[in-house]
Amino acid sequence: MPSSSCFFKTKLVPVHATSSIIAMKTFVATDGKVFTDRSLYRKYEMETQYTFRDKKSTTLTKKPGAIQGQPFDIANCSDCQILLLDHCDQVQIDDVTNSKIIIGASSGSIFVRNCKNCTFTIACKQFRARDCENCAFYLYCKTEPVIETSKDMRFGPYNGAYPGHMTDMLHADLDPLINKWHAVFDFNDPSDTQKNWRHLLPEEQDQMWCPFGKEDSCIPSFNSPESKVRLPDKSLVENDSDDEYEDAQSMSVEESGTLHTIKVYGHRAWTIISQTVCSVQAFCLGLIISGMQLPNKMLSS
Repeated sequence: MPSSSCFFKTKLVPVHATSSIIAMKTFVATDGKVFTDRSLYRKYEMETQYTFRDKKSTTLTKKPGAIQGQPFDIANCSDCQILLLDHCDQVQIDDVTNSKIIIGASSGSIFVRNCKNCTFTIACKQFRARDCENCAFYLYCKTEPVIETSKDMRFGPYNGAYPGHMTDMLHADLDPLINKWHAVFDFNDPSDTQKNWRHLLPEEQDQMWCPFGKEDSCIPSFNSPESKVRLPDKSLVENDSDDEYEDAQSMSVEESGTLHTIKVYGHRAWTIISQTVCSVQAFCLGLIISGMQLPNKMLSS
């Protein structure tokens, strides 16, 4: 019988041998740099691939497929044109001046802070702006936009288009027909006097922004419900009484707001019906599968 010391010697494995057996997990960044620490890898990737920082007088572009649902940061840029033409997660925009920015579709929140003299074309789930001044926003927003400690803010409907934009909207779970761009809430104006912001009139709004050439927008350009339809000057209307002119004016305004309301609620109703049908189909499919499995269980028993 072997001694105890001999027995243990046969079971021990040198430390250097075990270390060579265990493979160290690595993380490879987009530019080829290798990391063994996941947090460092993520931080490096965010800074190099999903951030525009400290840029001046240049055009910065992320083409379709370059972001693919990742968050994005824009910080300390001036006199730039910035294009994020893809679906993304949360976007933070800080300390940007005299620039023009387009964001295709954000499935999360877009935060705009400390920005001045900029024009934004943004599609997002939630919109928040703070400490901004003299900025125009052409907006698609799934929920009511919110501003705080800002002034001279102007809002209009989304005015961007590029190939594949509808696909990006779907990836971001954004319904083009439900756009609350006009329902702005100002934390510093609870009485809603609109002293810090206003809606852009149709004649004030910029033309469509199509970075890759002329393209039809997948987002209907709804003006605010209270905006009035332009009518001919009263002095130019011949052979019409005052009452007829006023009736035409009120009818045009009512038609504009009513048409928007019908489209929105009609789409909501269709969405509810579609979801109900899908639920019923799933329930019936479950019953069929259960019925198919029952004979097998009976046979096996």
